[in-house]
Amino acid sequence: MRTGYLSALSLALAMTAAAASAVSVGDAQVPLFTIERNVNGNVVHYDAQLKDGKLDPQQPVVAYWVMGDSGRRQELTFLEKLKAYGFSILPDKQPEVFRMTLVSDKRKEIRVIHVGSEVLAEAQIGHCSAHLQKIFIESKKSWMINMPEYAEMIGNDLQTGAECRERVTPGDR
Repeated sequence: MRTGYLSALSLALAMTAAAASAVSVGDAQVPLFTIERNVNGNVVHYDAQLKDGKLDPQQPVVAYWVMGDSGRRQELTFLEKLKAYGFSILPDKQPEVFRMTLVSDKRKEIRVIHVGSEVLAEAQIGHCSAHLQKIFIESKKSWMINMPEYAEMIGNDLQTGAECRERVTPGDR
């Protein structure tokens, strides 16, 4: 009986080691940008997903909540993906470049670019071509529903590194 247990344990350890070695060193998630809101500390994170050291062609970007009270990760709901925080993403003609748009603002394109060891989210923020860092949404409660007053894109100019900001109200789109 003891021999059978040890054999099963050895097999399990060997399978775990084999599975761990099958994971490519180039597989990772790299932070791109976040969406923060004034209503609570929960933040939506957008990460680039690398597979074998390149942007994963099947799912180059993933989005999820990090809950402010506990720091735990939580997937977006179907409705959140459909109406607020979801996105569409298509490959660009250039290798390792994808064009992304958020469902909440389909006119604003975000380019996800993998160059060397960096993955960046680039967007036109005001008059700057910028590295997008964060989108902040200011909302006001109206009849038990949070209604957005504005969204502010924040990033750094690709040439100078200076901070760029652009504020958009629902009426602007």
